[in-house]
Amino acid sequence: MYDALVIGAGPAGTNVSYQLSKRGFKVRMVDIKEKVGIPNHCSGLVDKRVVDLVGEDLVTDKPSSAEISTPFGSFNLRSDRMRVIDRVALDQKLAAMAQSEGTEMSLRTMLTGLRQGKEGIVATLKSREGFETVESKFLIGADGPTSSVRRRLGIKAPRLLTSLQYDLQRSSDKVKINLNRKNTPDFFSWEIPNGGEVEVGASGRNSEEVVKALTGSDTIKRRRGGLIPIGSTELGNGRCFLIGDAAGLSKATTGGGLFAALDSGNVLANAMEKGNGVLQDYQRSWKNSFGSEIKRDYKIRKLLDKYEKYYGLWVPLVSSSISGINRVGDVDYPSKTLLYMLYSIPMRFPFAVVEFISNLVT
Repeated sequence: MYDALVIGAGPAGTNVSYQLSKRGFKVRMVDIKEKVGIPNHCSGLVDKRVVDLVGEDLVTDKPSSAEISTPFGSFNLRSDRMRVIDRVALDQKLAAMAQSEGTEMSLRTMLTGLRQGKEGIVATLKSREGFETVESKFLIGADGPTSSVRRRLGIKAPRLLTSLQYDLQRSSDKVKINLNRKNTPDFFSWEIPNGGEVEVGASGRNSEEVVKALTGSDTIKRRRGGLIPIGSTELGNGRCFLIGDAAGLSKATTGGGLFAALDSGNVLANAMEKGNGVLQDYQRSWKNSFGSEIKRDYKIRKLLDKYEKYYGLWVPLVSSSISGINRVGDVDYPSKTLLYMLYSIPMRFPFAVVEFISNLVT
């Protein structure tokens, strides 16, 4: 019997497998893909804290500024913490680390059945060799936005936004974010420098049209797409747990989910190491750590949608607070920027700010 059966070998699954294996757990990790990290569905823009966790060797670019464009004007934010990492290499590095600590990995393998008992779980796996029954004390769903583990547990899925990204043969030294609800009514479009290339993408409705417009006449090196979960869901039930995108743990304001994927696995590994009331410990610890930011970001997202008609007032207000925003701005904690801006804006800000702040902090 395994101590943990991990479904999914993305950053969440490979990291939690590594964390558990180095603690002495007997871990089996499976993934439907033929190669770890391929295909890659994500951009690689992260905060330096992610690099501190996974290693400087994965960094491919260090943009120093971000240009935010809106129909009402633009402004530039500066940061010395932005990094772009090789997402394929990240998954493969974490998988190798997990295996070096004893994790057994099976690719081209999928979960087809799951039954929970008081002492453990019984899972049915299917590979090219046929069906296999696996017993484990715990099961971890790290299988992304469309998680089969989540579905088999009967847990409601978060809202899923389709995303499309092209990697272009183009040079750039800054991140570009375009907030235009006419073009991207559900989210936004982006341009992210990555070595000698630029990642251009958009999420939600009209993604394909927007990305094609951003591409222009540049050479397309790769096309890729994926799903962004908006609104976290439950973290599991019984002896089965969800981490990363499977639990909807991406920021509803930016779509970023890499730090949450890593951190949720770390929090779960700590809870499993303690051994008693694992799910309750995981839920409590996550809520008291990065889970609070995920919750705030979802509230911010809903309130921004509600007060879209006031966007025209935001550009001059943000511009007047640039120095402070540059000081507190954080890719992983967007709420810090918004809270700083709201609390530093004088009474000329519209009356909606009162309800905005009260809804955000309660």
